[in-house]
Amino acid sequence: MIEGPAGGRSNVGDRVWAKAPGYGFLGVGEVIGPPQAASDFRIEVDGAERPALEVLTQANYHREYAGDPERSEYFIPVRWLHTVDLDKAVNEIGLFGNQNTVCKPTTPKWRTTVDRLKAKWNVS
Repeated sequence: MIEGPAGGRSNVGDRVWAKAPGYGFLGVGEVIGPPQAASDFRIEVDGAERPALEVLTQANYHREYAGDPERSEYFIPVRWLHTVDLDKAVNEIGLFGNQNTVCKPTTPKWRTTVDRLKAKWNVS
C-alpha cells in the first residue's frame, strides 16, 4: 500500500507498506525514484547491478510484454526502512487488507494499521 498524496501513483518520498497475501505486513520503505519498466529496472546483487528480469526468476512479470510500454510491468525503486522475514509478518485482526497489488488506502482502518506497524517496528 502506498501512503502519500498521489491517487494511484507513487511519488519520491511516499511510504510503501508491503504485505504478502496470506502472511501479513513484511516491511515499510520509501519511494526513491519514478516507476520504471521491468525491462529497464536493475537490482543490486552481490555488489553489482543486474537487470531485474534476469534476477527475478520465481515469477513471470509478463516478460512477453517487456518491450510494450502499455502492457509492461513497472517497478518502483524503494529504500527499505524496515523489513521482517515471512515467518515474522504482522497479520493481526483489524489491520487493513486489500486484494489489489497496489492501493492508496483512505479508510480509517488504514490509519490504525499504519500506527500499529509504526509502533511494532519502531518506525517514525
